Amino acid sequence: MNDEYREKSSGVRAKKGMTIDEVYQRIKEMIYYNQLAPGQKIIYNDLANRLKISATPVIQALKRLETSRIVNYIPNKGYFVGEITEIEARQLYQAREALETYIIPLVIQNLTPEKLDYIRETFKKYEKANRRVLILVDAQFHLKIAEYAHNEVIYQLLKDIFERIYLKYRPEYMGDNREKEVLKEHHEIMESLRKGDAEDTIRTVKQHISLGMDHVVGSLLGDRRLSI
Repeated sequence: MNDEYREKSSGVRAKKGMTIDEVYQRIKEMIYYNQLAPGQKIIYNDLANRLKISATPVIQALKRLETSRIVNYIPNKGYFVGEITEIEARQLYQAREALETYIIPLVIQNLTPEKLDYIRETFKKYEKANRRVLILVDAQFHLKIAEYAHNEVIYQLLKDIFERIYLKYRPEYMGDNREKEVLKEHHEIMESLRKGDAEDTIRTVKQHISLGMDHVVGSLLGDRRLSI
């Protein structure tokens, strides 16, 4: 997974040289790459064998993932990879809107033409990315902008929100048209930022987040109807 999402090791070592944090990150990578699918039961002994470590650090990592709401623990049944629900999706996108629109004036204050060019060039190469990569790239795009607010608390909150979305939402639910729409909306956000118009940027970001929420919630409701 991208280094931007890797957390610093706490220094607690697991067997075979892996830290608890490294096991935690490795499981997140397995979820991201669909080696552990949303809703799948996690057999921690099997996972320990795959990682060539003892079960103890795996259990500790799973407890952390449960705290992060990436996995769920059901008594007498075990751990399961989390699946995003309609209610959770709405709440995450509402939180995104509150945080991202709040920091826009700060972002504009700290942005320079060089920084804007850097963002544009960095994400241009991902315009033909597949759906799974695009979900992560969307998160990285917004987090890169959020960096320029220079508010570490808000940045970390947004990072946690995006992580719950891209690890728990199945990319196959994303429609073909949405991929093109996301890229178009990113360009519109960049243009508003380039103009230095906070009001217009807030409006554009709100619309982008609202459309994203509608798409995710709509796809979740559609999948639920198909499974009935």
